[in-house]
Amino acid sequence: KLSRQLMIAHIMVLVVYGLWRSWWIYSFFWTQGDLMCRVFSFVQALPFHLWSNIVAAIAIDMLCCIGSPLSSYRNGATRVRYSIICSWVAAIVCAAPMAFVRHTYQLKHSELEFLINGTLPVNYSRQYYQCWPDKENLPGWVIIWNSYLHVFTSFYGPLFVIVICYSSIGVILQKQMTTRRLISDGSHVTAARTSATKARFLKATVAIVLTYVLTWLPYQVIHLLTLVCEEGSACASFRENINFLQAIIIASTCINPFLYNFGVDRKKRSTSNGSTYENGAARATVIVSMPVHRRPGTADTLTLIPPHRTRSANELNGNV
Repeated sequence: KLSRQLMIAHIMVLVVYGLWRSWWIYSFFWTQGDLMCRVFSFVQALPFHLWSNIVAAIAIDMLCCIGSPLSSYRNGATRVRYSIICSWVAAIVCAAPMAFVRHTYQLKHSELEFLINGTLPVNYSRQYYQCWPDKENLPGWVIIWNSYLHVFTSFYGPLFVIVICYSSIGVILQKQMTTRRLISDGSHVTAARTSATKARFLKATVAIVLTYVLTWLPYQVIHLLTLVCEEGSACASFRENINFLQAIIIASTCINPFLYNFGVDRKKRSTSNGSTYENGAARATVIVSMPVHRRPGTADTLTLIPPHRTRSANELNGNV
């Protein structure tokens, strides 16, 4: 379910940021009126917030699945449903201010000459508009703080959650693999499987985090330069020259399906709660230790290993 929501966010990015914005660039001026300008500003920001929120929700879901697998089997569907609702609500709340801080702005004669890089007759009377921040009616600090809020809530906040979750997953897996080594016979097969699990998790983590950072960074840097660069400065000129790099963010909509296993066969899923644990995102063997009553000559814990592969009868029934 979370992967499906991420795919919806990708489609929204392709439609709104790709097609609608491309038409705006092609027509050069905003021709769709003030209402559509505000709608576009909101709809353009919404999928970016939703995208980041869902990626963070997937990281949280994976942490819950790895850290507490038995609880995830019981409560996974409820957790995923709440995660989706919270992601959408947060995205709508964070994107809503864009509809109030932007409006259609009638270009002045000098601004029009600057945009077309030419000279117009003095009596030129045609009116042209752009969908820009409403600097005439709103205080400057409102526009600036809204931009900083957009940058933080669409990138840095979710990135912090992602890093914390995957770091915690790494620590949990390390502890679980240490526990497995203690209860195993120390064979080379167990050691090789442990090393493979570590390598697989490290590769997946690096791929997910780097893809998120590298595809989002140009968009965020250009957005910040828009705030700090003064009109006509070298900084503003540099920003205009690298503005095309924002298109890199669209490339991530093609990469993420491979990272989050959108095409996993449903028959291979072990449960039906819709969490990322079902989609094959969590490949490591999870070991759960539960306290039991001690009997003479027995261990203090009951070890349960979810049957992701064929195991002996003693393993599946629990060795005491």
